[in-house]
Amino acid sequence: FLRIKRRMRVSESIQIPEPPEPSDGEYLEDDPEALQTGRSPAHNEVLITYDIVHSPSYQVPVLYLTAKYGCNSSSLSISEIHRLLVPDAFKQQVEAVGIMGALSMTDHPVTSVPVYFVHPCRTQEAMQAVLSGREAVPVEYLALWLGLAGGSIGLSVPVPLIQALKL
Repeated sequence: FLRIKRRMRVSESIQIPEPPEPSDGEYLEDDPEALQTGRSPAHNEVLITYDIVHSPSYQVPVLYLTAKYGCNSSSLSISEIHRLLVPDAFKQQVEAVGIMGALSMTDHPVTSVPVYFVHPCRTQEAMQAVLSGREAVPVEYLALWLGLAGGSIGLSVPVPLIQALKL
């Protein structure tokens, strides 16, 4: 499988859960001598991991993702992923089962860890529309597919890559 990792800064208005406080009672919150740390740069980051795995049942690539807060490694909920990653133009299709698929949860086919994925049920239909019935070499197919599936959950194909592939 192919793995793509990215860090994303989130605005101060997004409510990021605070890391849990130690339960051993070593310090009190109102201790005047306690170290004031404030928010670290990682506090406003989300770490996103995208995995592309070929589906033997659908015979198409499938895009899996995990998203965790940088400050405490807790996972984002489906509603947080919709709010942070799904562009407005795709929200309705991703929330339903549109041509971009639906965002669902499953076990990762390689790691067995629970992950979100773009359901592949309409991938062939979408790709046929993009390709207009012509055949595509694998790298072209993958780049076009990534533009469709990835674009719906915040993963874009860099223009220099498309130019280098001469697509």
